Amino acid sequence: MTEVKAEGVRRSILDELNKLIGYTMENQVLLDEDVLAVLIRLTKTLGREILVMTNDKSKIEYVGIGDAAKVPLDHSRVQENRKGLNRIRVIHTHPGGNPHLSEEDFSASDHLSVECMVAVGVGEGRPVLFGIGAPVVKDGQVVYGMGICESLEQLNRFPLENYVLAANRTLRRDPGAGFDIEDERERALLIGVEVSGSRGGIDLEESMEELARLVETAEGEVAEVVTQHRPQIDPVFYVGRGKLLEILKIIQNKDINLIVANDELSANQIGNIEGITGVKTIDRTTIILDIFARQARTREGKLQVELAQQKYRLSHLKGLGIVLSRTGGGIGTRGPGEKKLETDRRHIRRQIDELERKNAKINQTNELNAKGRQKNNIRTVSLIGYTNSGKSTLFNVLTESDAVIKDGLFITLDSTIRKVRPEAGDYLVSDTVGFIEKLPHELIKAFKTTLKEVETADLLLHVVDASNPNYKSQIEVVNQVLRDIGSGHKKLLMVYNKMDRLAPEERERFENRAARAGDAICISAREKWHIEALTALIEGDLKGMSLEKTYCIPYEDSRAMAVLHEKSTVLDTRYDEGGTRVRVSIDSEFPAHQYEKYEVEAE
Repeated sequence: MTEVKAEGVRRSILDELNKLIGYTMENQVLLDEDVLAVLIRLTKTLGREILVMTNDKSKIEYVGIGDAAKVPLDHSRVQENRKGLNRIRVIHTHPGGNPHLSEEDFSASDHLSVECMVAVGVGEGRPVLFGIGAPVVKDGQVVYGMGICESLEQLNRFPLENYVLAANRTLRRDPGAGFDIEDERERALLIGVEVSGSRGGIDLEESMEELARLVETAEGEVAEVVTQHRPQIDPVFYVGRGKLLEILKIIQNKDINLIVANDELSANQIGNIEGITGVKTIDRTTIILDIFARQARTREGKLQVELAQQKYRLSHLKGLGIVLSRTGGGIGTRGPGEKKLETDRRHIRRQIDELERKNAKINQTNELNAKGRQKNNIRTVSLIGYTNSGKSTLFNVLTESDAVIKDGLFITLDSTIRKVRPEAGDYLVSDTVGFIEKLPHELIKAFKTTLKEVETADLLLHVVDASNPNYKSQIEVVNQVLRDIGSGHKKLLMVYNKMDRLAPEERERFENRAARAGDAICISAREKWHIEALTALIEGDLKGMSLEKTYCIPYEDSRAMAVLHEKSTVLDTRYDEGGTRVRVSIDSEFPAHQYEKYEVEAE
């Protein structure tokens, strides 16, 4: 038996965990109340994963401490031959409350050939949920499936022995039958409706291509796409009943286990589609929320995702069973804010109220920061654009950062701000969440705190993927979101990006268009083409911007008055008891920090 070791952990905690080694749970349950209590308490204390490995007699043989991403496993118990499962059960905690097994969890299960893998979702103020991964025989192959248990009692009632017995029989017959997880991605059928005469912007074909990319980003596999043109969306089945029966045949022939609609569905539509097809059904909003849940890294980002999720769930309450399949959790079920799905509306509303209170605090802090920047005459530039337009790459180039950038949707979720020091003076650049067609309304509302950087910016850089054939439609989507958040009036510079991907004649066409527009430029952030020219445009725009300030200058400080007349435009002067009250227009070169102590509220 191996003693628990971990850097930065108090000796008293290590001693408590070491006491678990050798402990046998009563009645040979998967997890008893005493061990669960220790795991929950210490996970909350440390903010790190805690793992125990037991044998098939529920005796704890190994304990490990990790972090929020991974926890060390004892690989010494791996069998070389695969004539049966190893008699190992792995139970570990997930700080943050998400009970769903990760890809790393499934990979570890495969590698160790365990009887089961249990994830305990431990989050502040949230019910404890349990994700269980167990071996499932599918088409003669042993794979790991997942189910959700909503109580410890339900977890301990889970018929694990039946799954283990079936898997061992299969492995004894064919030692090569196991543990391929590559084919266990959710196979999705996409459905979309184009309403006659009412659609603008991105057309149905383009929108469905984008939906397919969303599904792939959420680690699903698109097996089929079905579209329909209708006078209006069917209020019962989204598509017509006849089309749904056609879809049923496709599902049966192509082993499809997920339906994804291109529009937001009502709870009734979801239930009706699932009732006919017998297949889990989600909508575009759910996919986007799922991806946002994956990408959120900061407390602010996670809180905003959870708020949007809870508002969506308020009108889409439905049950989750314990039937084991690899897709028992899957797309649309992960992320911050996972709750018992049978929770009543009153409880969810209480959660929403609490989240909105926390969000308001963050918003308040952001507003104070924005006011502080204005006081010090620090200009701000916000990068906006359709998702995957190259904003983050450009952000790294402008701020000389070296963060790794991946190609994909919604890679940037949390707003990032860094300072740039050009010759014209300091200014801040912020990278914001990418926009997309049909961005859920609740998500826009929830992300008001992040989008506040757009609202308070002095200049917007609208980054466009010029290599995308649908770039014009994407520009209109971004412009519409700007109008929705009240920022349609902002000064804006069009930045046509990814010029390196275009043929010379296409590149020339864009450059001519930018030259005619005047407030546009063609670049390649990845290849750093025309970055100096872009920087010069930014500095020129910022330098030309003015800002009104009101100061009350003491009568004895004649020098301060002289500087004001020299380096600003005096708009109004008034003589008060405390000094000369002056309203001025200043630019980026004005030493605002020297006058902060004299600044007063405008009347």
